[in-house]
Amino acid sequence: MKKLTNSIFVLAVAVLLMATNAVSAQITMNSKNCVGIWKTVDDETGRTKSHVEIYKNGNDYHAKIIKLLDPQTLKDSGKDKFEDVTCDKCADGHGKGGKMIGTEIVWDMVADGDKWGNGKIMDPKKGKIYTCTMWMDGEDKTGDTLKIRGWVGFFYRTQTWYRVK
Repeated sequence: MKKLTNSIFVLAVAVLLMATNAVSAQITMNSKNCVGIWKTVDDETGRTKSHVEIYKNGNDYHAKIIKLLDPQTLKDSGKDKFEDVTCDKCADGHGKGGKMIGTEIVWDMVADGDKWGNGKIMDPKKGKIYTCTMWMDGEDKTGDTLKIRGWVGFFYRTQTWYRVK
């Protein structure tokens, strides 16, 4: 009888561990975690623009440009290297005149269910700051597609960013 009780206990622990791992895998699989490196694609031109790192700072999420990829950006800047491109149109207090690489373009995002919101996003090309919401594309079960929406009033733009692996 004691052997049977021990076997049932071991089986129960194993089932509990598998269920815990399944929940953990589900969270990872659905990738409700936006932290990581993302490839940005301009919604107006369709060109790949940069790699952006989303990171957590306390309870808030932020994003900064870590790599420029669009040859047109380099050409338009008149610089020889991506590392020298400056953010001349960035908003005052948000990298204006500084190096584009390292510029924070998303800040103060807070997790809210399946989304992140209540933060801001800056379009470094135009220097405009918008209210921002981010969410995982529900059709992408791998969690490798992130939707970013910036808006003012009733006007908005939505970009799709892709996780860099």
